[in-house]
Amino acid sequence: MIYELDYDNKGQSLSPLQLDRLITESKRLGATDLIFLAHGFRCAPSDATALYMNLLATLLPNLAAMTNRTFAVAGVYWPSQEFRETYGNDIPPGQFVESVLAKYGDGSDDPAEGLPLLHQFTGAELLAKLQSPLEGGLHNAIDKFLNFMSWAAMKKLSGEVGAGGVAAAIRTCQNELPSARIHLAGHSLGGRLMSACCKSLGQQHAPKVASLSLLEAAFSHFGLSPDAGWGQPGFFRGVIETSIVCGPIISTFSKLDSVVGTAYALASRLAQDRLQAIGDAADPYGGIGHNGAQRTPESIAIRLHRQSQPYQLRPGMVTCLDGSAGLITNHGDITNAHVTYAIASAISAAA
Repeated sequence: MIYELDYDNKGQSLSPLQLDRLITESKRLGATDLIFLAHGFRCAPSDATALYMNLLATLLPNLAAMTNRTFAVAGVYWPSQEFRETYGNDIPPGQFVESVLAKYGDGSDDPAEGLPLLHQFTGAELLAKLQSPLEGGLHNAIDKFLNFMSWAAMKKLSGEVGAGGVAAAIRTCQNELPSARIHLAGHSLGGRLMSACCKSLGQQHAPKVASLSLLEAAFSHFGLSPDAGWGQPGFFRGVIETSIVCGPIISTFSKLDSVVGTAYALASRLAQDRLQAIGDAADPYGGIGHNGAQRTPESIAIRLHRQSQPYQLRPGMVTCLDGSAGLITNHGDITNAHVTYAIASAISAAA
């Protein structure tokens, strides 16, 4: 059974009774471990439920093999809806672009996500750089811009949900169930959500989280680095520096993940002319779900193992698991038995 935790577009719980139920049932079951799952972008509630059920179908057999441990599973539901901004020709295109950018700040707290780069141009200059006669000219440029801003808006919201509502829920569980281990797993922007949760918990000097599983996560591949460029550390560097995760951190990635591979393409296109480098490990705007953690001394990269091949996972180390050899075939391919075996291995190692 999955205990549902719903959050609004401010990152706050929609029903405190849901958390009460999770805690009450966990106590009744004698749960030794609580697993929190988070979905990604453009995921309706029904899609999130299907994702969680499919993931549990291959994860549960591995959990059942862990003797003397009882698990409760919570599913985070957050409004990862489409960006609603549209261009209606009522104002000049450049002015429209500038008005949209103004709504979402300058992004200076996390320049590796690309938003500050857009602010270096006027709206008209930005559209001129994005236009291609072969791709529809001005209207295609506006579409590219809105797609990027949709992504940026949902990145911001996922972080707010993680740092706010989910972190608060974790703290409550830690207070009510002090002996239970807490495990966090997030797919796509759900990986950003769970990283933001850990960052917030570390800042609060909260009790440790037992494991963190980032599944084709959608944030910068420099997010955990002490040097993300631009004279500052990665946005989630605090997760490492506070040692808030006392057990393993795993991060799956795959060159076959075209979603994360191209999510930052607009910023990359503005920053460089070498289009063949867009999204790869040399791209300043690449994603961790495509390339693994970069410039992160506490990380190693190995191949994702096939189910039953043992891992040697170390506490405090980010183990980046490369599924490019056909074990992760696309952005959503995170419920297969090889990926959930890796999640279970991280949970098991956090005994």
